Amino acid sequence: MPFSFSRHPALAGLDRASRRDVRRIAWHFAQRHWTLHAPAFVWIVFVLLHTRYHVMPERRDYLLVTLVIFVLAVVNIRLHIARYLRPARALFDALGSAGARAVVGR
Repeated sequence: MPFSFSRHPALAGLDRASRRDVRRIAWHFAQRHWTLHAPAFVWIVFVLLHTRYHVMPERRDYLLVTLVIFVLAVVNIRLHIARYLRPARALFDALGSAGARAVVGR
């Protein structure tokens, strides 16, 4: 399950700090994929259409669509991180904790 990383096989056998480092490496990898930014782009287009053409005349509808886009963005981020956990664990195993921190810039 992509939403409970504690049971993900790529994180098995790691302590809390190491799991955090692996998730950071996975996040570092995920940021390079263009589809991660798709919900933000959709939201910007939606806001521009709303301000220019009033596609959502009701404030409640506008806030609801914004909330749905936010939830989709969070799900998208979690799926991207889950996708890159295995390569991140391989990199962590090869470099160790200090090398992993150097990769992500921490």
